[in-house]
Amino acid sequence: MAHMKKSSARVARTGARKKTQSAKAETSEPARRLSPEARRSQIIAVAEQLFSSRNYAELGVPEVAAEIGITPGLVYHYFPSKEALLVAAVEQRAEELLSFCLPDPKLPFLVQIEQGVKGYFDYVEAHSRAYRNLMRGPTVSEPVVMSICERTRMRIVEHFLRALAIDPARVPATRLAVRAFFGFSEHAILNWLDEPTVKRPVLERMCLGMMIAAFRVGLSSESKSPFTPEQLALLEQAYHRHFDLPQGSKGHK
Repeated sequence: MAHMKKSSARVARTGARKKTQSAKAETSEPARRLSPEARRSQIIAVAEQLFSSRNYAELGVPEVAAEIGITPGLVYHYFPSKEALLVAAVEQRAEELLSFCLPDPKLPFLVQIEQGVKGYFDYVEAHSRAYRNLMRGPTVSEPVVMSICERTRMRIVEHFLRALAIDPARVPATRLAVRAFFGFSEHAILNWLDEPTVKRPVLERMCLGMMIAAFRVGLSSESKSPFTPEQLALLEQAYHRHFDLPQGSKGHK
């Protein structure tokens, strides 16, 4: 009788192992069928999630692979290093942000600024977690992340300078002023996400006014301004149009 019980236990354990192996095979089988593009996107998505919640130094490719249920070798097939994987994750989010806030370059300059600020806020509201990770996540102090974020900011700056038909190299004061605008806007937006004490239209209007002000101050500070006094006056009017609204007007709702 004891022999029969032991035999039954061995059969049960063997059956359990087979079920476990079968379950692993079932979960990994669909993964093997992913297209290269889908697999790469999956790896980036999981890596981004891990990078946003854990210390970068504590993570490695094996942890990313284990989270997905694939081998580290498959991750290395797409990304040669952990840093390359981090770069891919951050660059993907940076490109998404740019796609929201770089308007049609054929539009008038002030319309581009308005649409650009609105698009920036649209991205923040649609991807608030990704924005936090990009600007304030655990990896934000990594040199490669800092470089990508700075390159993204400068692409926005140069886009709007070129909207004025100005070579960014010719207007160093304006370039500096508009770059400094991001110090204000990013800090304000991150605080707003943590504590939304004002409504989006209020903060959006503030950022729009600050960006116009940055252009106005920068262009008027150039030793050889590419703008005529009439063009500078238009910026002045645009600035006051957004900042001199009476209380209770549409812009304050």
